[in-house]
Amino acid sequence: MKFYITALDTSGTVTLHRDSVPAAIKKASELISDGCLNVEIVMPDGATYRRSEFEQLKERIGV
Repeated sequence: MKFYITALDTSGTVTLHRDSVPAAIKKASELISDGCLNVEIVMPDGATYRRSEFEQLKERIGV
């Protein structure tokens, strides 16, 4: 499964993908640390999680 991470940086929109939720959360956290804005993780079912919902996402998948 693919988990997409979207963010906004100084050059525009960035879209990345990872194969697991923990990897997606790690990359999203790195993007936030790098100063990116509007960081979101999009699940294969289309559910979108913003930074404030990452803990909820961890609970959903049992991490």
